[in-house]
Amino acid sequence: MADSKTGSNKLLWLMIVLVVLSLITAVVAAYLAWQSDAGGTNGDQATEETEREPPIFVELEPFTINLSSSTGSSRLLYIGITFKVGNQRTKAMLEEYLPQVRSRLLMKLSDEQVDELTTATGKEKLADRLVATLTSPPLAEDQPELVIDEVLFTEFIVQ
Repeated sequence: MADSKTGSNKLLWLMIVLVVLSLITAVVAAYLAWQSDAGGTNGDQATEETEREPPIFVELEPFTINLSSSTGSSRLLYIGITFKVGNQRTKAMLEEYLPQVRSRLLMKLSDEQVDELTTATGKEKLADRLVATLTSPPLAEDQPELVIDEVLFTEFIVQ
């Protein structure tokens, strides 16, 4: 009988240890699940904060312009331009004053030299000059600042 009592005590202690281990495992699993949910929520918030606005583009119909070269001969420039703008107000302003925008660009482009337009550096400088042409003088009185982030040449043929 002493052996059965010792066996019962051992079995009781074994069951208590198993229950305690099960409880510890459950608490650790719950803690880890809670941490991953909390981390996921922070990750979702970080994703929402870093979501970017879609770019805003203003595309112009292509131009064909007569250019003069250093040799004195007449050359043609066929150019497609798209502006990447910083806000909807700039887009609306460019679209509202589109005839004036196209006129300014045509006038500026007709002054360009062919030799300069055939290099990558020349195209970069041209992009800067086109932005300056649109921003100064203003297109209208009390015009808000135009935010033109980039000038994209979608077509560019010198012939």
